[in-house]
Amino acid sequence: MEETSLSEAEIAFIRNHRHEQASQLILKANQFKGLDIKKLAGQILSRQKAAKKLPDWYANEKLIFPPALSVEQCSSEATALYKASLVSGQTLIDITGGMGVDCFYMSQKFNKAHYFEMQEVVAETAHYNFRQLAADNIQVHALDSLVALQENSIVADWIYADPARRNEQREKVVLLSDCTPDVVSNQKLLFAHAPHILLKTSPLLDIDLASRELENLKEVHVIGYEQECKELLFVLDRDHQSEDFTIHVRILDEKGSAFKSLDFNRETERNAIATYSDPAHYLYEPHAAVLKAGAFKTICKRYNMNKLAVNSQLYTSENLAEHFPGRSFKIVAVCKPDMKEISKYIGGDKANLTTRNFPAKTEDLRKKWKLREGGDYYLFATTLADNSKVVIVTVKPAI
Repeated sequence: MEETSLSEAEIAFIRNHRHEQASQLILKANQFKGLDIKKLAGQILSRQKAAKKLPDWYANEKLIFPPALSVEQCSSEATALYKASLVSGQTLIDITGGMGVDCFYMSQKFNKAHYFEMQEVVAETAHYNFRQLAADNIQVHALDSLVALQENSIVADWIYADPARRNEQREKVVLLSDCTPDVVSNQKLLFAHAPHILLKTSPLLDIDLASRELENLKEVHVIGYEQECKELLFVLDRDHQSEDFTIHVRILDEKGSAFKSLDFNRETERNAIATYSDPAHYLYEPHAAVLKAGAFKTICKRYNMNKLAVNSQLYTSENLAEHFPGRSFKIVAVCKPDMKEISKYIGGDKANLTTRNFPAKTEDLRKKWKLREGGDYYLFATTLADNSKVVIVTVKPAI
């Protein structure tokens, strides 16, 4: 495979200008003789995007980064570490290599890993980066993975896939079967090479729609990081014959460990009974990953709390629920959606505002109420079960 690398001069340039704007460096390109400033500015921009997302990779000066958009779309270090916690064995096959972040972290749980990537330049860069990271157990193949699997008898414990979610016209697709490569149509082929498949998808994918497309679906992991639902992971097991699957909601810290979690299945949710009440002493806002997983009624029973209304997705309880997968608040007051009323409790014009099932946007209410962002108070503009519109004034509970 062709050698790809950064020279010592290029590494030094990136180090010395790593906090500068890439566009400004390009404008001053004629000041830096003998260097491809457009290339290096691209590396600096990508590294800036990776600083928080991939801290270990960012810290390694020798690594080559893909364009900034690819860095934005790749897995974070935290989610890659979580995926690595799900898999282990002798051999891993990654059929959608890309930047190689997931493959690198998962490969640490295997004696050998096969990385497949059709774009030769991408594969060359991954090959170079793996060497800098001392990941000598990863074998890079600049090939179409599905064709290679049809022609070779590689046997593995796990196959990993992160299919592209755009078609040839660069349009976003809804069905798993429309992604590239088409894992749905090739499940039989993949299972011939490994008993377990880990499939990563966008958090926008419909879980139930995907579950009807996939065979041998055993688990779905809904991954939350910081305030967002970051990705969905589908675990397929060749020996799993039941149509039932467990949904695991996992909210991760920066090391990829779940510090909040919720496990349930669709039958549990169907059979759960949602109970309703006006705001009590505490208010709860589920994490985006919980809402994506669809655990709307399960929460009531699991954490002994009530919903405020069918569509509000806010919950309340008399006693503080521990380990709730989301944000918890102590209620100070429930008042009309009127700034004069609100200011009696917040003592000024500064508060954090969220709208849930309310006939106005957050930014419009901020403008109308001349409300500044921040402070110790958290306002929730919402609708109660009797259809009344209120603002719930809250603070973080004392721990």
